[in-house]
Amino acid sequence: MAKQPNVVVLMSDQQRLDTVSCYGLNEVCRTPHIDALAARGIRFDSTFTPTAICSPARASFYTGLYPHKHGVTANGLCLREGVRGLNHYLDEAGYRCGYAGKWHVDEQTGPTGYGFAGQDFMGYAFPGADLLPGLQFGAKPRGHNPYADYLKERGFDPPPTVSHRFVGTNPSNQAQEMFALHEGPVESCIEYFVAEEAKRVLDEVATGEEPFFLWANFWGPHSPSLVPEPYFSMYDPKAIPEHPGYAETFKKKPYRQQLIEKLWGLGDYGWEGFQEIAARYFGHCTLIDDMVGRVVAHLERLGVLDDTIIVYTSDHGDCLGAHKLIEKGEFMYDEIYRIPLVVAHPDCQAPGTACDEFVYLHEIMLSSLDAAGLDIPADLDGQSFLPAIEGRPFANGREEVYCVFDRHFTVANQRMVRTRTHQFTFNSGDPGELYDLQRDPYQLDNVYGDPAYEAVRQDLMGRMDRYMEELGDPLRGWFGRIKGAY
Repeated sequence: MAKQPNVVVLMSDQQRLDTVSCYGLNEVCRTPHIDALAARGIRFDSTFTPTAICSPARASFYTGLYPHKHGVTANGLCLREGVRGLNHYLDEAGYRCGYAGKWHVDEQTGPTGYGFAGQDFMGYAFPGADLLPGLQFGAKPRGHNPYADYLKERGFDPPPTVSHRFVGTNPSNQAQEMFALHEGPVESCIEYFVAEEAKRVLDEVATGEEPFFLWANFWGPHSPSLVPEPYFSMYDPKAIPEHPGYAETFKKKPYRQQLIEKLWGLGDYGWEGFQEIAARYFGHCTLIDDMVGRVVAHLERLGVLDDTIIVYTSDHGDCLGAHKLIEKGEFMYDEIYRIPLVVAHPDCQAPGTACDEFVYLHEIMLSSLDAAGLDIPADLDGQSFLPAIEGRPFANGREEVYCVFDRHFTVANQRMVRTRTHQFTFNSGDPGELYDLQRDPYQLDNVYGDPAYEAVRQDLMGRMDRYMEELGDPLRGWFGRIKGAY
């Protein structure tokens, strides 16, 4: 590849790593198109999001920074003034930059306001809210809804209806479906619209000699998993085995985890309820996978596939029954922090292999700058892993990851250091958590305070102290004062 490569990032929302079948961790859910990307490129086995919450994670991907540096430390906030995003750097290298689908990075300014070609979905902006009859989820786009235009243009007027709503038993939380059936054809569903919008934007930015960058974001499989047939009935709930993490007892765990479990009201259904949810969630993952196939096929039709790096990833994961929890939130478990990442580089020297180095979601941004031939600004967090993407020898020397969480339903202010063998979680207003990942890979047994693990605890707290200092973490003052008595 003689010229600068094009870069296409396809990002799902809240997708657990084991739902991507090339990882070999799930015998039920199938994602053949993403698997095909892995066969052409590299599967990354130890990728972590810097934070398991939507807007902060997406803003970190966009800026290459931890949340406290870009300013979006929770959903509903805005990027700090003067913070630059990936497309701003790529513009300087001659790239044409486009955007499609969910934004949810900045509450006030959409992708077009930051210089992307594309259309804006402002707010949380679930496209079907207040549009598809029967859907109760109410987080509608603020202002214009391009999905409504799409339905009219394609002849889906009136819009398709929604049925088979599945919600928990908490009477005060009935307005967010875990899943529902989209009664229209596949061509009328939200993820098909995202694929069509990605193709439309590609037709706009991939028309000349200049390289291009596309960031396309699906809304799923984040609840409500709103999927049409055949995906809604694609997987038999009874065929989904119980997740080992469902054995959670909450013994020695922060109380807020039980509180979040009560919020969703799914405990009354038992594992059978999570089987129902997971079957639709898996169907949603396969639907998205088919849309990935359509975008890749369009790149081939445009004659640019052999010049394009394709990235598939997610902003964070979903407990989906692990720890008797759903979604993400105030709990720092692998099911929501360890994310899928598959990258197909056209000149990959070791296609079909895997990289097990610790890398971060936001380092995709730095790696994209590196691929474009740009110097990586010193004030960005992390490092490029472009050599690994290219299938060349790569070792970043990283022995642990440092992840953060500030608030979602509650103000949690959590930090974690996770090595290959242990994880320490600092809960600023709750007891600590320590897990022996070799003996307890599903993080069920909190051994914090166990004298047998005192040396491990001290080591991980020391590592956390160093990260907080180096990154200027605003929680470092409190951690520094309490650590001796924590």
